Amino acid sequence: MLLSFIAVVAAYGCSDDAKVDGVSLPIDELCAGDIVFRRGEGVASDMVDYSDVHGQYSHVGVVALSDSGPVVVHAVPGRVPGQSGEDIVRAEKIEGFFSAEQSTRGEIRRLTLDSVQRSRLNRAALEIARRQVEFDHSYSLEDTTKLYCTELLQRLFADIGVDLAQGRISRINMVGLGDSILMPSDIYFNDGLKTIFSY
Repeated sequence: MLLSFIAVVAAYGCSDDAKVDGVSLPIDELCAGDIVFRRGEGVASDMVDYSDVHGQYSHVGVVALSDSGPVVVHAVPGRVPGQSGEDIVRAEKIEGFFSAEQSTRGEIRRLTLDSVQRSRLNRAALEIARRQVEFDHSYSLEDTTKLYCTELLQRLFADIGVDLAQGRISRINMVGLGDSILMPSDIYFNDGLKTIFSY
């Protein structure tokens, strides 16, 4: 059964390109476990951008290969166009994740993983999205019942033996939040990540 699953995952890496607002996304090159970064619109994105002094992106997700093709699994607060307004982990088509309504710029980066790691990560990401785990508004790394975007990725990769943030954690001073939070740049600067697409 594991071999069948890996074959399905590999097969979905060969679909057509898709366009978002004139930008061709490399759908046919995506692998389970690819990490997607975007600079979003709105107040929440502005807050992350302001707090993450070393970064250029406000949100992050991970590519998973579903029966309907590649999706981005990400923990997001607030309404996503075309989906419910719940603050949950969700699976969204990559075209939606990078749409002009949600993104001013974006990047896809890849870490070298073996097929078993990709398969395990893919299965776990889709399961968390299926369960619609709640978004963690307290941004607490101690609370494992709720997740925020970077925490979701850190946990998924930790389960396959990878410390995605490589020990980095940002110190911030914001009312209502702890002083330690994983920012998109804490993941972005993983020295094993290679950019495969940006706009």
